[in-house]
Amino acid sequence: MKGFCGIWLVCLIWCVTPAGAGVVRNGSFEMDGPIYSVTENTRPRYWCDVNYNTSKFSMYVDNDWKTDGTYSLTIYTGTSSLQQNNTAAISQSVYLKGVHQIVFDAHFAAAPGSWVPSTVTARVLIDSNEVWNSDGLTFSGGQFEGEISIDVNENLKDENNHLLSLQLRTDITIMTFDQYVTQWDNIRFNTGCIGSLPGDFTGDCVVDMNDLAFFANGWLKPGDTDLTGDGVTNFADFAVFADSWGSTDESSSAQPPQNNLLDADLNDDGIVDYGDILVFSENWLGDGGPCVRADLNKDGVVDFVDFAILTESWQQIGSLYGW
Repeated sequence: MKGFCGIWLVCLIWCVTPAGAGVVRNGSFEMDGPIYSVTENTRPRYWCDVNYNTSKFSMYVDNDWKTDGTYSLTIYTGTSSLQQNNTAAISQSVYLKGVHQIVFDAHFAAAPGSWVPSTVTARVLIDSNEVWNSDGLTFSGGQFEGEISIDVNENLKDENNHLLSLQLRTDITIMTFDQYVTQWDNIRFNTGCIGSLPGDFTGDCVVDMNDLAFFANGWLKPGDTDLTGDGVTNFADFAVFADSWGSTDESSSAQPPQNNLLDADLNDDGIVDYGDILVFSENWLGDGGPCVRADLNKDGVVDFVDFAILTESWQQIGSLYGW
């Protein structure tokens, strides 16, 4: 009987698949109040791997500029000699399954001068690979302020943890009296309708005249307007398109409720259960640290101490449940 129960438990653990809800925790930097110097020991909750040379950069959380809530994150250069490829970065371990876009609000400026794209670059990285940079932005009056959306590559929408990083990088060696300031707020994922409505070619969550124009341009051609997959856009595709006419679906890039996030909810599905044991087992006795979720006590190794913390939260339900 004991042997049967053991086999059943192992099967149950290994047959569970992480939900990968696709959320950014503390994406508006509201959970800790002001942090006057962000370091590895004073980082915002759920963010990790704070990495920068304090003689070249500074990082803090305050209310100088914000779009959501009271606070935002600021990363800026000092007024000194900048060396090429100096970087300042902060990261978070996330799931990207079901995530269509990474969305954030940003303010980039230089003081007392203007932002020079060839001098510094703001970047977003996933697993240390650049997925966006500020070089293509239009700066008005030497600064940029607005919302930015980044499409997520399909290859990243899997069951694995990925490391999302915000970075400021110097591009040349220069002596400057300008401080290059990047401010980041309301970092969130779009998990809405993009690509889910047949005929919504524009990604605006409604099938309307704009999509009809797109469809007409693809008539009798292969491509995105081929809704049936037969290699050409024809009346069969028009039937599918017509069936979706007027359909709407709400795209959401809002942050989920952040009032009750569970540290032991390792797969972000809102409940501590066998899915979290699966994530935990994949990290068992491995190196831990602030970016490894299963290292719940952050002592550098995933072991029985972390397992004890996980079991203390067993079956607890948090604010991500059902999101």
